[in-house]
Amino acid sequence: MFSWCNCGSRSERPGFSRPGSSWGRISRPPISCRSREGETVTGFPGQTKVNEGQANILLVEDEQVLALDILKSLEQRGYSVLESVDTGEKALSLLAENKVDLVLLDIKLKGSMDGIELAKEIRERFSVPFIFFSTFSDSRTLSRAKKTQPYGYITKSCHRDDLFSMIEMALYRRRMEHEARKKEELLSVTLKSISDAVIGASIEGNILTWNGGAEHIFGYTADEAVGRNLTLLTPPLYPNELPEILDRIKKGLEVEHYETVRRHKSGSIINVSLNINPIRGEDNKINGVSLIARDITAKKQLEREILEISERERKRIGKDLHDSLGQNLTAVSLQLKILEDLLSERELREEEELVRRIEKMVSHSIKQTRNLAKNLLTVTLHNQGLSTALNELASHCETMYSIKTKCRTIIKNDITDEVIAVQLYHIAQEALTNAFRHGKASQVEIDLIEEASEYILQVWDNGNGFFASS
Repeated sequence: MFSWCNCGSRSERPGFSRPGSSWGRISRPPISCRSREGETVTGFPGQTKVNEGQANILLVEDEQVLALDILKSLEQRGYSVLESVDTGEKALSLLAENKVDLVLLDIKLKGSMDGIELAKEIRERFSVPFIFFSTFSDSRTLSRAKKTQPYGYITKSCHRDDLFSMIEMALYRRRMEHEARKKEELLSVTLKSISDAVIGASIEGNILTWNGGAEHIFGYTADEAVGRNLTLLTPPLYPNELPEILDRIKKGLEVEHYETVRRHKSGSIINVSLNINPIRGEDNKINGVSLIARDITAKKQLEREILEISERERKRIGKDLHDSLGQNLTAVSLQLKILEDLLSERELREEEELVRRIEKMVSHSIKQTRNLAKNLLTVTLHNQGLSTALNELASHCETMYSIKTKCRTIIKNDITDEVIAVQLYHIAQEALTNAFRHGKASQVEIDLIEEASEYILQVWDNGNGFFASS
């Protein structure tokens, strides 16, 4: 076991202590110590390999002889020793005025505070790593020391290589913490600059992190949001949505580009696209949720405007078909009827038959025009609502295609948003057409169901269907 050598009394060491000055900065003779193998190691500062970066170390030790030996050994190992002091007050003064990378401190000190009390001050005021170097190893002292979160605790009877190993590990840990903090700061700056909301939450949905994008989109500051649940952002109309999403995350599944709505601090509704992923801990267990929300309110408004423009154009074309082309074809049909009567009176059979065929073609065109106009105008939808319009659509298709068509609507209130109603109507219309023309169905059913705050439109048929891959 290594023990610090006794290099003579204070009187035998020229310059060991000067009145009014610290005894830590003196001219030092060579130091001899026993190595782990029992060898005697003698050297002067600078004779051993210098550590990269020359860490600046402050020594706080009340035993002057031991302090001198430690200082010499530290310098031999290439460390830069700032000073050696024997009180907590002197140490705090030096820390306030100098850059210190590590403090090596004894627990028993001169002055009004001991090493553990000094350690508390160092952690709270300077955030400098420290190692306890003491003769005390009893459980009570260790318990007090642990509360200060030291970078190490080693007894004075240790081998010096153990001490230097602990110093190296402490400095390495400090560098790693510094690099991690820099990366964290970079990540924080990056997250703040992202316009999307980036939110971290526990697996129960409690908000843990909240970036500037989230504040901009939802109106809550980080202080207002962190600690609260994600239900803070969920509109009352969607009570089951968040629990279902969290259940999916707990299973290790992801939610990508999910378009829904969220609630702003003001109470207004925002359209968002969500990407939600599970966060795994070191044990690979899911312990959190990462949520990225993009405000797509402007995009949805643009889509709505496009739909409204499309619907207006649909109505215009339908009206033109009904009022202009339809009436013109009707007029042609009447003229052909008159011509047919004239040819019949003159007994021009071949010409009469030709006119009759033309009249049938015109009648068929009139019927098609009316159907097109009806599909485009959806008069019933605008006047009587979606439920009535779907029932009329089913009846019309049953007559037109001679296939049993049933409509079932289970809703408390009809859809008042005309744009949504029109789109649902056209979806049902297209589905029916596909079932009749391509699915070879003999029976079709349209269902419009209201569940909670959602409307579900389903079209069932007994046709041959098709594979999704096709």
